[in-house]
Amino acid sequence: MAAIVHRCACAHLDSHHREQPLTDDTRPCLAAGCDCADADLSAPEVIPTWRAGGPTAQAEPDPVVIEPGTFDGPGLGRLCDCEDCWNLYETGSEAA
Repeated sequence: MAAIVHRCACAHLDSHHREQPLTDDTRPCLAAGCDCADADLSAPEVIPTWRAGGPTAQAEPDPVVIEPGTFDGPGLGRLCDCEDCWNLYETGSEAA
């Protein structure tokens, strides 16, 4: 399935930043080597996700968009459910 995400100014996805703010109300990037001290998120965008038909099959894009607020397990974690994400989802957006 495709996912709606926000991208930070550091180019990492919102899921690469702390979910809960620190005591100084910042959400630093968790990606190794990134010195982003606080999430500076852009408007939501749709990114493709991939699926394979079997253990040795080639992965292919899955165009179905995951509903905002869904927990995507070990992949992206809990997806954002802000108003902008819902608006993008409701417009019937598809993965690029």
